[in-house]
Amino acid sequence: MPKEKEFGREKPDVDLHMHTTFSDGVLSPKQLIEKAKQAGLKAVSITDHDNLDAVSEARPYADAAGIELVPGVEMSVSYEGKDIHVLAYYVDDERSALGEYLRFFRTKRLSRAERIVENLQKQGVRISLEQVLAKAPNGSVGRPHIASVLMENRVVKTYDEAFHKYIGASNKAYEKNFETEPKDVLRLISESGGLSFIAHPGRSISDDALNHLIECGLDGVEIIHPSHSPERQEYYREITNEYFLLQSGGSDYHGLKPQDEDNFGHIGISSKWLERMKDRLC
Repeated sequence: MPKEKEFGREKPDVDLHMHTTFSDGVLSPKQLIEKAKQAGLKAVSITDHDNLDAVSEARPYADAAGIELVPGVEMSVSYEGKDIHVLAYYVDDERSALGEYLRFFRTKRLSRAERIVENLQKQGVRISLEQVLAKAPNGSVGRPHIASVLMENRVVKTYDEAFHKYIGASNKAYEKNFETEPKDVLRLISESGGLSFIAHPGRSISDDALNHLIECGLDGVEIIHPSHSPERQEYYREITNEYFLLQSGGSDYHGLKPQDEDNFGHIGISSKWLERMKDRLC
């Protein structure tokens, strides 16, 4: 897997992309902070999907561990019919309409999950909405929870198989996410006092889509990610330099796959990158 140290830099001590049980991760906020401490991380950002609630729960554990906790959330925007993930950092949902928007979007997530489950049932797949919701007790339900139930019911053996055969974008059971305009989401992030970064752009995000987000006021690009080869990392590094954008990175830890454990504590960024983000906030 690509790691920042392959570029001759020091071992990363900051991970700005990880998930907990408040979305589609397997660890609680407390467990994730404990894992970060064991890995020697100095700063982390919990970036659950459309949910900031894990941040307040993790705060006392991070303080006790001496780990800087950057408030974060992973949101979705739409461009030409495709979902694009945007990471928001240093957001405060108490100061803006962002919290209200996130609660609204979680209701749309639930509606989408209901439709996908109905589609699977019509295909004769053994699954119930109750099973799926039990996997997402904190309200931010997504396709990984559906995949988990499919594995539990022995319909598939792996998450990848679930997405490939049943719930990926090319399958009959798939339902599109609620579509949101990039400019509206980036505006919400900015008004909440935060910074916006496109997440893992190397995952089939076109240059047109990236350029559109830059035009809408994007603050930075997630350069370091498990899906990015060293060549991809350098490609996005050049783009950020050209447009004076910030750079970020992280392991995108969920705890769902064996490679997640290999990536944790090894794929991330140095504290210097985080300091540049803070400087932009001033």
